Amino acid sequence: MIRLTLTLAVWISLVSAVGASLTPRKPSSPLQREVHRALASRLAVRAPHYAVQREAQPEFVVTEQTEVLLNGKPCPYAQVPGHATIERMEVAEDKKTVLKVYFLLRK
Repeated sequence: MIRLTLTLAVWISLVSAVGASLTPRKPSSPLQREVHRALASRLAVRAPHYAVQREAQPEFVVTEQTEVLLNGKPCPYAQVPGHATIERMEVAEDKKTVLKVYFLLRK
């Protein structure tokens, strides 16, 4: 009885795998390839423009007066590890100058 059950289980698993491998692939639409090419060419033209614009104007400015806290303790900004996350940040009225940054370092 056990042999019959095992044979049936193996047969069912093999039939599903063989059926999936023998199923013909659907041909992809040539329209999709043309649309992808058109989008890629438009994005390639725009990408350098956005990269240059992004580097020209930083979103926030850290000054010498900026108070940096790492896990609640004062720390120089240069000594903050790269994997630390910003828990909270206070900015000035100009929305660019950073007054306080609270970093959190998870263990």
